[in-house]
Amino acid sequence: MAENTEGPQAGQKVALVTGAGVGGIGGALAVELHSAGYFVICAVRRPSSASELLRPGIVAIELDVSSTESVSAAAKKVSSLTNDKLHVLVNNAGSATHRPALDLDVDGVVASMFDVNVLGVMRMVKAFADLLINAKGCVVNIGSIAPIVPLVYSSAYNATKAALHAYGDALRMELKPLGYCAPLQFFFLLFPQTTSLTGCESRVDVVTVVTGGVKSNLGESFLREDSPSLPEGSRYLPVQNFWLHRVTMSQKGAMDTDEYARKIVGMIQKKSRPIWFWSGGSVSIAWFMYYFVPLRLRLFVMARRFGLIGKKLLGQ
Repeated sequence: MAENTEGPQAGQKVALVTGAGVGGIGGALAVELHSAGYFVICAVRRPSSASELLRPGIVAIELDVSSTESVSAAAKKVSSLTNDKLHVLVNNAGSATHRPALDLDVDGVVASMFDVNVLGVMRMVKAFADLLINAKGCVVNIGSIAPIVPLVYSSAYNATKAALHAYGDALRMELKPLGYCAPLQFFFLLFPQTTSLTGCESRVDVVTVVTGGVKSNLGESFLREDSPSLPEGSRYLPVQNFWLHRVTMSQKGAMDTDEYARKIVGMIQKKSRPIWFWSGGSVSIAWFMYYFVPLRLRLFVMARRFGLIGKKLLGQ
């Protein structure tokens, strides 16, 4: 499928969503951003995966966040298409694997997951920084409740999202000064309370979306692409049913994808955005646990619920 070279209308804001294929969070966000008036760029590894989303005001470009060359080429293309401006960058592309830590393919699957979930976001921010600064834009990183709870049997995935959360927090501080009116940047760093008085408020925001359960292709893709059983010889075979229940439970009580997208876009459109934005199924419980339940108790509850207390593992 040939990439669309249509550009935004005069004065129209531009949003780019990575991993914006049909049937997932990215695709729903692309449609909702378009409904809110944005010119939307669906950045996907295969443009054909976003073909059903295309319409006037939504285009698809090829982009692989795990490739610096691909990201750089996409940034040049977007810069030319949008007159060097990008108002919203949604880092949604991601991958997941859910295995006990001792069963992980560290140099293969885990390394690839970090490359997409963490390094991919860093590549995107670095490549598109000038466009975001020009537009006084917003970076939205799709995080997870996984490292917040934390979820058992997902240590590597938890680690990628914890890294993303930490990166977003620091990035928010570092990008904030770049949105101020030149040549007053240093003055506003010293006296940030004066920005609203001069009309030179910072507009370069970074928001981490702490995502709970959302109805998507994730659970189905896990069962389709990842073997729904633990490897032979795993110490956790006696609790395999607990493991399988844990890694597919996110779809139970999950938020509708379109509703999730509406909440995210509504947040993006606000003048004042939060540092962390909680959305999705079970986020209220996760929020309460994070702020009010000691970590030791959270670990005990998760371990007991998913067969790691009171069950005999292989090798014990």
